[in-house]
Amino acid sequence: MNNKDYLIDITEQNFNEVLQLSQQSPLVFSFYMPGDAASENFTALLARLAEQHNGAFVLVKVNCEQQQTIVRQFQIQAVPTTYLFKDGAPIDAFPGVLPEEELKTRLALILPREEEIKFNQALDYLQAEDYDHALPLLKEAWSLSDRKNSEIALLYAETYIAIKNTEAAQEILNQIPIQDRDSRWQGLQAQIELLIQAADTPEIQQLQQDFSRNPSPEIALKLALQLHQAGRNEEALALLFGFLKQDLNVANGELKQQYLSILAAIGNSDPVTNKYRRLLYSLLY
Repeated sequence: MNNKDYLIDITEQNFNEVLQLSQQSPLVFSFYMPGDAASENFTALLARLAEQHNGAFVLVKVNCEQQQTIVRQFQIQAVPTTYLFKDGAPIDAFPGVLPEEELKTRLALILPREEEIKFNQALDYLQAEDYDHALPLLKEAWSLSDRKNSEIALLYAETYIAIKNTEAAQEILNQIPIQDRDSRWQGLQAQIELLIQAADTPEIQQLQQDFSRNPSPEIALKLALQLHQAGRNEEALALLFGFLKQDLNVANGELKQQYLSILAAIGNSDPVTNKYRRLLYSLLY
């Protein structure tokens, strides 16, 4: 990030514009005096932290020698003095120099949480329809929130629906608390049901009938492949696992190979993967 993106020298001319910026981004006002080593060094420390946080907050530098009107407005009595703004309002202020670790603790009041950062990064990828990069970020964000942030969960499920992975989406929706199952949750549920109906192909229906009459490994292999192609991966894996738990080498190892191929195809970001990988490991060890 370029310095100009997270460093601002405030003046009376841009004062209102800078305050409006605090509605979108956390701001740190650093009041310093040119020639005063303590205030200049502390402002330099704040600039370094802003850079380390990749501009998660904007440092607003206030030259107390030149900006007397702003100094009087904030009633500054000593330099350095630091003000922290979030959502358009000051939430903390302190005079003097703080040790770096204590300063980081104070800055944590305005910095976005890690799950918010991951969530916003995922949004950027989703705008470009880059689902492969968005899904791991949403998975991390939801995990960081202890799976309590339903907004993250809804977007996570919505992303799986976009790639027609109804099983992963359904598993996520099932974990959202009842009190958070709003109209958006209902809408996603309806989309899943429509996708499931569309994925119930004549080929699958015929193979299911064949399997019910003759539950052989050979038919199971064909049915699992069709289910996988329709995005019904958990059904496919459950079908194959039913045979593998009886004999890992059934059908000369073809079922195990198909099982592993489906796991590889759906990838680690799919919650189904870990579930069925653990089940396979339980048979191996």
